[in-house]
Amino acid sequence: MTGERLRVLVCPHELVTGGSQIIAIDLAAGIRDLGHDVRVYAPRGPLEARIAAHGLPYDPAPAMTPRALRSATLRQLRREVRRFRPDIVHAYESPPAIASAALSGATRHRSVVTVLSMDVPDFLPDDVRLIVGTQDLVRGQAGRRGAVTLIEPPVDTDRDAPGDRAEARSALGIPDDVFTIAVVGRLSIEHEKAEGVVRAIRALDEAELIAPTTLVVAGDGEAVDRVRAAAGAVRNPLLTVRVEGNVPDPRPIYTAADVVFGMGSSALRAMAHARPVIVQGAGGFWCELTPGSLPRFLAEGFFGRGDAGGPGFAAIVARLQRDPARRAELGAFGRDVVVSRFALAQAAARLEDVYRSEAGNPVRPGRGAVLRALTRYARFRLALTHPRAHHAFRSLARRDG
Repeated sequence: MTGERLRVLVCPHELVTGGSQIIAIDLAAGIRDLGHDVRVYAPRGPLEARIAAHGLPYDPAPAMTPRALRSATLRQLRREVRRFRPDIVHAYESPPAIASAALSGATRHRSVVTVLSMDVPDFLPDDVRLIVGTQDLVRGQAGRRGAVTLIEPPVDTDRDAPGDRAEARSALGIPDDVFTIAVVGRLSIEHEKAEGVVRAIRALDEAELIAPTTLVVAGDGEAVDRVRAAAGAVRNPLLTVRVEGNVPDPRPIYTAADVVFGMGSSALRAMAHARPVIVQGAGGFWCELTPGSLPRFLAEGFFGRGDAGGPGFAAIVARLQRDPARRAELGAFGRDVVVSRFALAQAAARLEDVYRSEAGNPVRPGRGAVLRALTRYARFRLALTHPRAHHAFRSLARRDG
């Protein structure tokens, strides 16, 4: 398949502002720019504007909820595959991956799955080509039958780049003398993303701030009300919290910020904007991104769990608030890291190699792998909706096994 034009159907699980979705769209554009036919198929959402800005063809999909095996969802995906006849169906995250696997026997298409979460679900088909974002995740998939490829979360370093701070602040209505912290991403329960934002709000509320401070929260999700409640409970006279909801283009927020906190690709985009970054994780994890902490994040991803062994969130903010020279130094460092290691063009070229490798393979849906995946997925859904039935099922399985 070397040199041949490929047809690729890219399927993000949603088009709400979030790292996986933005990466799916940007890489789709990068693959298109390498000379391939690319369509995006995803549920409607604010990131349709980003698809349009890239000039990518787009077809709306039904909502890709965890109930991705609903007959209407599968029927429409089957129509999309049969109409476009892609060489590759590239699913991002588990709902479209499961839907694609369920159809693979009928439509006989080749699949690639990207998981940019911090964990890979065990119910994904084990013979499908899997792309993950960290070395640790690659090592954790050693038992899979299908190939596992590392493509670190890319950033469009031309689009996400340092901008005019004064102009961005003016557009957002933030005075020049207000110290501004920002976080951009899904406000979901997964990996305590929203819980981390709540912890940050409470820590700042209790801190002795040395100047008027604004925290800008950009994103939406099932836990947004919890974040809004924490923002509404703030009593510190020097602290303002703005919960902006979905922001299709968060670049002005990164540009206006003095400090950004976040995880995964959101942290990388902040680095691309030359902003100092506090990496957020689960269980109260906070760690300033520095030359000393970078090797850890390159191996594990820009995430962590539990006590990072250093100062807490408010203490890190206080240190950065008092030291503009350090902010500038760390911002320049982060920008250099992203440009040298996470640039979009490098990731698109690597992804093209993955597509060509898969397109050169015969279409042989692994029915056994699909059935195993669907069984594990059914058990996962049962555990979420009927915990008692799930435990009874597992006890019966152990007894009969």
